[in-house]
Amino acid sequence: MVNDPYEGFNRQMFAFNNEVDKYALGPAASAYETVTPRFARDRIGDFLQNLKSPVIFVNDLLQGEGDRAGTTLGRFMVNTTFGIAGLWDVAEYNGIEGHNEDFGQTLAVWGVDSGPYLVLPLMGPTTPRDLFGTGVDRAMDPLTWTEFDNNPDLDDHIAIGRAVLGGLNARVALDDQIKQLNAQPEPYVALRRIYSSQRQAAIRNGRLNEEEAYEDLPDFDEFED
Repeated sequence: MVNDPYEGFNRQMFAFNNEVDKYALGPAASAYETVTPRFARDRIGDFLQNLKSPVIFVNDLLQGEGDRAGTTLGRFMVNTTFGIAGLWDVAEYNGIEGHNEDFGQTLAVWGVDSGPYLVLPLMGPTTPRDLFGTGVDRAMDPLTWTEFDNNPDLDDHIAIGRAVLGGLNARVALDDQIKQLNAQPEPYVALRRIYSSQRQAAIRNGRLNEEEAYEDLPDFDEFED
């Protein structure tokens, strides 16, 4: 059972985010998909994922996952060089699959409780633990502290561009899932369950126990024609 003591507030934020997606983010993502070929979107996705490697690497180490840290470092070196600054995920093409780690997961591995489920404006579903983890990840990201002598505003422009392109790329990739979610009789409950189950799976590095799998995952097939 998901801990959701602020359900009234969360539902209001969920409705607000849905409106933003319907009238702003969704149309922007649709226009982005129209003018940006799949090949270009894939290159952007690979490049942005490669930029996350230093943060993933640190979290691998903090979780005591030496093998996964080695994989992250190897992927970063291969993709940054042979993949032309990460524009191609050469490592995955050669069987070295990537993964994601964040400080919220690290805190969970350390035994820190997630706290109550929250839905925040624009950010979406989270918990106090994951929200704090997001801040720490940003502090660990080398690009957060990068300064350019000849253009002091360039770091801000890079951060904004990274966020916008990452958001649009993600929205395009999740379009079918979002439509499927909104087709549920209770989209709020479905999203809460999906978020909880996916976070638990991520904390266990993909190993989700059977009880949680049956408890948390919504049955999408039931509502399909």
